[in-house]
Amino acid sequence: MPKGEQREIPTPGRNERTNVFITMLWPSKKILYNIRKRRRSREFKDHLKSLLRHMRRHGLKGLILIIDNATIHKSRETRLFLERHREINPFYLPKYSPSLNEVKGRIIRMLKKNICTNHTYQSIKELEDAARQYLRNHNKGHKHLDLT
Repeated sequence: MPKGEQREIPTPGRNERTNVFITMLWPSKKILYNIRKRRRSREFKDHLKSLLRHMRRHGLKGLILIIDNATIHKSRETRLFLERHREINPFYLPKYSPSLNEVKGRIIRMLKKNICTNHTYQSIKELEDAARQYLRNHNKGHKHLDLT
């Protein structure tokens, strides 16, 4: 811009965000994900419901869900949901041990690097579409293993 002149750049006023809930299935390393506008217990519970649907579709009797100590994972609403659905057994990682969380350490880090860093999107929908495409491509390289 010319010296002494301040250009005005329009901004939306606040940054829009989107959240991705990801569960990696072992040993296939295939992932199940949900994209939501907010990150609350309600949205996490919706993600757990989609895990239950996946389990029923594939005839799985139980699931050990390894999760960190995020507030939404330990909230009253989440605890009540998990008590009603005993087929999902939560295993909480020790506090302050991000190196044990393979989803955050591997999948989310690569998602942010390849989708968010040095990219500009015209809308939040465009960002969500890019994230969906990235996660679909991840799953193409991993076969679903029937563990029944």
